[in-house]
Parts: sequence; structure tokens; C-alpha cells
Amino acid sequence: MHAFADWLIGVIESVPSWAVYLIAAGIVYLETALLIAGLVMPSEAVLLAAGVAAAVGSTNIAWLVVVVVLCAVAGDATGYWLGRVGGQRLKESGLGRRFGEQRWDNAQQRLERSGLLVVGTGRWVGYVRTIVPRMAGISRMSFVRFGIADAIGALTWASAVLLAGYFAGAVLGATILLYAVIALVGVVAAFYGVSWAVHRWHRGDIG
Repeated sequence: MHAFADWLIGVIESVPSWAVYLIAAGIVYLETALLIAGLVMPSEAVLLAAGVAAAVGSTNIAWLVVVVVLCAVAGDATGYWLGRVGGQRLKESGLGRRFGEQRWDNAQQRLERSGLLVVGTGRWVGYVRTIVPRMAGISRMSFVRFGIADAIGALTWASAVLLAGYFAGAVLGATILLYAVIALVGVVAAFYGVSWAVHRWHRGDIG
């Protein structure tokens, strides 16, 4: 394992910093800007890996936090305006139905009870951070109020996850990156396995 970790550190050090910024920022933006991306992009695993890369490579952790926060806010703003312009049609589309009526309803109920708190904390829950911006747009929540709460949520979430990866990487080195990659593959495989099982169940092939 030690030899593998040394090899992995060499690989990370050879990756240009711009590639780390681009991958982390792109995943975070797309996860909330595109509804389907929110189903398949486990951004926490990617950010943990990016934090480790900053610890053992040449990527600057401060700039990484700034870039990720800006892209998180931009993705949420995109989702908000898509919800405001055509969110109801999206809910009724095939993609919206695939996301799940219960998830839409849960997000709507949370917004109605405590909108600013939900926007600020929703980023910490996978599917919630994808739906909440759209529901805020559909309900025509004030964009200024939405933006302030969203910026606070994005800053705390991105900083916490990236710094967790950074400090873990500083202590454990590239070995922790291997575990992050394994976790990422496991999450994606589990998602597709569950989706396949649900699809077959709806068709009547199971049960």
C-alpha cells in the first residue's frame, strides 16, 4: 500500500492544477444546474479527492475553495432561474417524474416552513441541493434572499468538505484519495443498481 501511495502521489503531482480546479468546479456546477446530474454526481467524494490533491500536489487550497464556492452559487442560480421560467413543466416531464414526486413535495414543504434555512442548509443533502433552487424559483422566492442564504450554505459546505479532504491528505497522504475513489465508484454503482431494480419492479419483473 505504501508503494502504491507513493506512485499515486507522483501521479497527482503530475496533474496540472487547472485540471483539479476544472473537474471540481464542473461537477459542483452541473450537480445543481442540471437536474439529471444531481442524480449521478456525488460531489462530496469529488471535493474530498480535490482536497487531498491540494494537500499532496500543487493545487492551492484557498483558490480551490473560492472556485468551488463560486461555481456552487452559479449552479444554484442557474437552477433557480430554470425553476422560475419553466419549473412546473420540468416537474411534469419524464425527467421530473424520474426524480420522484415525493422528493419534489418534500422540498416544497421545507421551503414553505422555513425557506431561508432550507436554502442555506439544503446543500448538505444530495438530492435536496439539486431540487431546492428549482423549487425556490417555482415558488418565486426573492432572488436576493435566496442568493444570500445560498451563498452562506455554499461557503460553509464547500469549505468544510474541501478542508476535510485537505487535512486528511496532509495526514494520510494519497492513500485517503484511493479510499475516496473507491467510495465514488461504490456510490455510482449502487445508484445504477437501485435504479435498475426499481425499473424492473415497475415493469413487474420483480415481485
